[in-house]
Amino acid sequence: MKKFGVLDRYLLKDLTVSSIFCQMVLSILVSIVFSMKAVSSGYSLGIVIPWLGDSLLYSLYFTVPLSVMAGCTLSYGRFVADREYTASVASGISPIRLFLPMFLLVAPVMLGLLLTQSTLLPELQHRKQDLSRFFIKQLENIGDGRKGQIPLDEQGGVIYWEEIRKGTDMSMVYIEKQLDAQGGSAIPSLADIDEKPPTTILADRAKLSIAENKAVIRLTLRDVQVMYPVNRSEDGTRDLLNWDHEKINFDQFNVDFPINSSKRRQNDLPTADLISLMDGKKSELDTVEAMLNVPSDPDTKRALQSEKKALTRSLRRGDTEIWRRRAMALAVLSFALLGSPLALLLRTNQRLVPFFFAVLAVLAVFYPLTYGGIQLSRATGAPAWITVLSGNYALILVSLGLIFRLRLR
Repeated sequence: MKKFGVLDRYLLKDLTVSSIFCQMVLSILVSIVFSMKAVSSGYSLGIVIPWLGDSLLYSLYFTVPLSVMAGCTLSYGRFVADREYTASVASGISPIRLFLPMFLLVAPVMLGLLLTQSTLLPELQHRKQDLSRFFIKQLENIGDGRKGQIPLDEQGGVIYWEEIRKGTDMSMVYIEKQLDAQGGSAIPSLADIDEKPPTTILADRAKLSIAENKAVIRLTLRDVQVMYPVNRSEDGTRDLLNWDHEKINFDQFNVDFPINSSKRRQNDLPTADLISLMDGKKSELDTVEAMLNVPSDPDTKRALQSEKKALTRSLRRGDTEIWRRRAMALAVLSFALLGSPLALLLRTNQRLVPFFFAVLAVLAVFYPLTYGGIQLSRATGAPAWITVLSGNYALILVSLGLIFRLRLR
């Protein structure tokens, strides 16, 4: 038993060091990619550096499973390449027994992700979307440049420009955004975002300013062409296929984007708050369905059906978000469980071969099934605990098959 204990400590140390090293490499790559993208979009280093901290913490929920898997494949691959695996089996140690250090590494990491995915992860998602933390400073530092963009609100509004001067004067501006037209101004509206196509705005010139008394960022456009969505269906059905666009030209047009650091998107809520919100929406949905069973005029029934669709869609999105968080935390186990027996089965001196095969399996199986399952649940209402976790289920089944085959050897 003492021999087993020494071997366990030896493997656990190697697995831990390899996983930490892989995590450092992935974090550096993520930092480089995020920084290059931000700087190329016109953001100054004073904006990029504090934002990068949140982005790196957020990326841990996606890179940690990959790092642990890479650490497992590299460590067990080296274990095989150095003939240590052969010596261990010859000494009477079961191949399954060699996975104990892997579980000792995975368990606390997975537990940590599971505990924080309901609190820290939503907070980081919100902080990445929180415009008021950096935007005013951004306007002062963006300076001159060409071909840039800035996200302006939490509903997906983005300004694209061909050229910018002094951080505020733009030329050849393009905006695609859900807008509620009110005379010469426009305010982002949360209503019917999923059922109504966005408004497209093209302008030759634009100027950014901040109306602090109204807590909005104002974009003053000149020589503007606005293309509003118009519903062409006779019965008022809000299907996207029934919408057309009407072009209107303006000499000047204002678009106001609210600055709000406290308001959160539904998917940025902590899991407990999100579940509470969904319970309230379920009650609303039951009320709407009961009202639909009562005879009423066509306009009322149409409004109730539209409300039912919106509530159903919101509930499905909330449900898939909860299970998406859990799927990424459980991926630490499923990824490691795949990479470890794969490295022992391949028995190759090329230590990177198991890693590449494991990555290929993850890219071909886990991500398509997980994110395809999210879309399937949102579209059909299929149980999210089945569809969203399907990538984990598939990898675990494959891993059990590899372990069974390893045991037979």
